[in-house]
Amino acid sequence: MILTTICNTTNVMQTLNPVLIINSAYEQKTSVTDRTALIGNHAQVITDLKPLLVRQSLNDFKTLISLEPITVAPGETKQTVMLYDNGRPSVLAGRLKSDPETFCSQISGIRAEMLTYWETGTDIPYGHISVPDREVQNLIDASLRGIWQAREIKNGKIAFQVGPTCYRGLWVSDGSSLLETATMFDWGAAAREGVEYTLTFQKENGKFGILEPTYWKENGIVLWTCVRHAMLTQDKVWLKSVWANLLKSVDFICELRAMTLTNKIPLDDGLIPPGQIDGGLWGAEDKAEYTNVYWNLAGLKAMVQAAEWLGEKKDAKALQSEYDDFFATFKKAAERDMASDSFGNRYLPVPMNPEHRSLPQRAQWAFCQSIYPGQIFSQDDPVATGTMNMLHTILQEGMVMGTGWTIDGIWTYFAGFYGHACLWMGESRRAYESLYSFANHASPVYNWREEHSPRDLTPSKYVGDMPHNWASALFASLAVHLLALDRGNELHLLEGIPPEWRRAGMKTSLKDIATPFGKLSFIFQVNAQGTEATLTVDALSDQGYPCPSVRLGNSGWRQCIHTEAGRQKVNYGKREVSG
Repeated sequence: MILTTICNTTNVMQTLNPVLIINSAYEQKTSVTDRTALIGNHAQVITDLKPLLVRQSLNDFKTLISLEPITVAPGETKQTVMLYDNGRPSVLAGRLKSDPETFCSQISGIRAEMLTYWETGTDIPYGHISVPDREVQNLIDASLRGIWQAREIKNGKIAFQVGPTCYRGLWVSDGSSLLETATMFDWGAAAREGVEYTLTFQKENGKFGILEPTYWKENGIVLWTCVRHAMLTQDKVWLKSVWANLLKSVDFICELRAMTLTNKIPLDDGLIPPGQIDGGLWGAEDKAEYTNVYWNLAGLKAMVQAAEWLGEKKDAKALQSEYDDFFATFKKAAERDMASDSFGNRYLPVPMNPEHRSLPQRAQWAFCQSIYPGQIFSQDDPVATGTMNMLHTILQEGMVMGTGWTIDGIWTYFAGFYGHACLWMGESRRAYESLYSFANHASPVYNWREEHSPRDLTPSKYVGDMPHNWASALFASLAVHLLALDRGNELHLLEGIPPEWRRAGMKTSLKDIATPFGKLSFIFQVNAQGTEATLTVDALSDQGYPCPSVRLGNSGWRQCIHTEAGRQKVNYGKREVSG
């Protein structure tokens, strides 16, 4: 609904002549009698004002409807309302049609009901994380609300979508984060529908190519998404129900690797054929590159873990063999293609051919994701450490500069990729600093645009939808992972907790956060003097994936706690937690 409030602040009568413009490729019909414009024979736009003149522009599919004038006396305030029903049953649409005057008098109450629903509604997963920084908490809550508001029903399934306008749809790379975040925040059932909606796009040969045919990384992303979702929900039965479909995608990845041995590009032999790169660089048939390699490696590694978890020993052995060969081939190619930046850091560029390279940091999004969530590198791997060191050197306003489509801009939610990678590599300070830099680039209404210029560059440049829900998902998940991160068969708590949350009297908590080891709830309370902290952890359910130990903190905080039934209370001892 669009509610327009008109105030006459002059001392003379004012008359306005409103025009409703509908921009749609669908056929449009307008009924003067019941103040309704019909779009595509099903969706309605209803106004409280009577249409006077209808004009159509065939060039740009616009329909312009001149509405009856609105006369406003000096000092008077009037409201007018329009409602779009998206072709779905709507009690409000019927009320507006039958009695517009009464409807308009009630519109403020209807608006208040909507605000209450989205601010406090039980259908949104608020309350699972509480941090002592009010503005960070606002960003987390607004992020969840934005993700939930953008959902739609597609093919009978709840589809989580990236944005409300130009990114209104399914992007598998973005969707993987949206679905993981929804599952982490104890909404596995809703996320399940989104995962299953994604699986409906699989081809008979196992291929996923929703964004475009050579976006080969979608195959690995879908594998990781399904495995991660099953482990967070501890649902082996569901994973087994889609296992045959996932193995088809593995077969397609093997087929892709075979294709590299027959094409005319020796650089990609045994890896993945050239495909669409995204995030700063375009792909082409002759541009061998690593983004599609990274994600297909990550997908295969997730499948190895899943096969072992399910007890599919034969599949586990075959998958491990394929992954080992793939990774060894990648490492050999990476050693061949390593380059040096101007600071002497040895890093791996995204394009394999030096002729196709841009800035060192350009399109390194998939590299960050191969560290986490892909987990294909060890912490001391020279490819990973060198490329991360390169990224560390080019921060501006705390953000990696020039890695996206705007070469002199900031890709805001790259801070989520980068922060997660730093955390996984053991650099907790960089991880929580990335969260705060991410937060500082949000809009005043707690959401993000995809890319924009830093403050010292004018004129400003902008890219992407807003709000961008991939950003929202990454911010919420990074906040959680700073407090609880599963590393193999260990759960690490407070590994990246910011010092801003460890000051005197502060409390940080998680409640029913989904992990592979069950639901996690804890309270971390610092005493009034800031000298001692108490961590109280509820027992994990451990249904289906054992957790031998929980590790606490790092950088002088680390100690091992063996999990036991019941609640555990862990006292740090006297420590300057605010320092």
